[in-house]
Amino acid sequence: MLTPRIEMNLEKIAHNAKTLKDLYSSKGIDVIGVTKVVCGNPYIANVLVKSGINILADSRIENIRKMRNASVQAQFLLLRTPCLSQTETVVKYADMSLNTELAVIKRLSKFAVDRDRSHKIILMVELGDLREGLMPSDLDDTVKQVLELENIELIGIGTNLACFGGVKPDDEKMGCLTSIAIDIEDKFGLKLEIVSGGNSANYDWFTSTKDVGRVNNLRLGESIYLGCETLNRKPIPGLYTDSFTLVSEVIESKIKPSVPYGVICQNAFGNVHEFKDRGSIQRAILGVGLQDVLVSGLSPRIDIEILGASSDHIIVDTKDIDVNVGDELEFDLNYGALLSAMTSPYVNKVSSDRVNAHEYCEKVEQKYRRHLQLLPTISIKENNSPLISLKESGFNLIFEPSIKKDYKYIVREAVFDKVGRISKRLDGENKTLIIRSVWRSFEHQRLLWEDRVDSLKKKYPKRQMAEIEELVSYFIAPPSKSMHSTGGAVDALIYDLKNDCVMRFGTNDGLKINLNDKCYPYHPYITPEAKKNRKLLIGLFEEEDFVVDIKEYWHFDYGNSAWAIEKGKDHAIYGIIEA
Repeated sequence: MLTPRIEMNLEKIAHNAKTLKDLYSSKGIDVIGVTKVVCGNPYIANVLVKSGINILADSRIENIRKMRNASVQAQFLLLRTPCLSQTETVVKYADMSLNTELAVIKRLSKFAVDRDRSHKIILMVELGDLREGLMPSDLDDTVKQVLELENIELIGIGTNLACFGGVKPDDEKMGCLTSIAIDIEDKFGLKLEIVSGGNSANYDWFTSTKDVGRVNNLRLGESIYLGCETLNRKPIPGLYTDSFTLVSEVIESKIKPSVPYGVICQNAFGNVHEFKDRGSIQRAILGVGLQDVLVSGLSPRIDIEILGASSDHIIVDTKDIDVNVGDELEFDLNYGALLSAMTSPYVNKVSSDRVNAHEYCEKVEQKYRRHLQLLPTISIKENNSPLISLKESGFNLIFEPSIKKDYKYIVREAVFDKVGRISKRLDGENKTLIIRSVWRSFEHQRLLWEDRVDSLKKKYPKRQMAEIEELVSYFIAPPSKSMHSTGGAVDALIYDLKNDCVMRFGTNDGLKINLNDKCYPYHPYITPEAKKNRKLLIGLFEEEDFVVDIKEYWHFDYGNSAWAIEKGKDHAIYGIIEA
């Protein structure tokens, strides 16, 4: 399996989420699940929802959009005060948001009116931590103006502590928030739905207080994912603290001096380190660095010592442990390390749970239906880039024979360059990229459709044509709706020159692919070899900004509407080229 990677144990996350929800509900406090540290990962989001958490919060609207597009069934709260420039997008994707600025709320009102929908807000109150929040003395006037705005629903107030200033949430602070809530309700004749007292730092207050007052909500992230409170990072009894594991591969293992030799100046990050002379030691280098993860937040799971890191390497003293090139080492992560690793595009994210195949396929189908609904809404700002033939490129490629005579294997200019880079990377691994199909005319797409119809009619002679065409549509688009007609789609496999064969991807026999639900890119019930090979294929294209198709591990899109949806773009840059 590729490294570096984050292994996510969904069962442990689910256990923590359920345990905390039950704990806080014992005193009438509901839980909002915060997804920002996991970058809105849809698998984790669905785990939280299944654990009984109905509202998910994230500080990035991009993550909320990702979860919505993945058909996560929850209400979404924008956790950070909206940027004025993002207010239209916030109204579009978030059901509610935390707010402190009237100018922003007025803009939210405008776009809510334009969209004929209500947008809920929670006003944040400053209680000493000095991050976001209205000063209590300004609250009455703000509430008064907010209540006059169209399509804005004031549903609550909240506060944030222990984030910037490290101020502890205690009985005094929560009592103050309770008093403010009661005062607002009395003055304005309101009943606040949410009084949000804070975050994972509120655990000590909750377990020691005799009266939670009007506080009925907490926003939890770190305690769900890492199983600890956040004032002193003490583990919470009954929770897992190892739901996430960073795995990195050893790329060098040698005996070297413990102290650099030569004239010492600043290192790559402008620091001058001091080194303790321990003589010669067994040093290992890992293929992960500061560009991937906050190294200071890592704790090795075996008795080795992290000596330091550069942008792409971690150097460790392996002490008495025999470590060889290719070995994988595991690390626990604190919140900062988890945030950086989940954010890094260079760290693979892998679920270590065995997802039920039926459940996975159901999610794929839900996402596909949502995708079909979104496709007509994507605007296209055609960049008019030309189509170029890959057959005349000089790239080291294998071309799968086509049903269309004299097929030229043409793609858009940017796609041409990207395929060239992928081909070059595979050359270094003694492998060759197989191009199955690229731009297709409507006539070409019609030939594929009819060929598949004929094949299924022979296989199922008693079925009605409507049934046959429905089966065909699972994997072949009608002529006018195929992303291949844009010149931004590439169907590809990989040939292994060492073993002189097409690599195995779980549903293929050489170039022939058996079309079934195991073609879904991350189907859990395929062999480890197929998973590894799909990871390679998909990774190569994703590094070039392609997106893998929802149902086909061999199909990749760039620049077209399918790509725009998956990437959260406002528009596509490639439209249909009919001929």
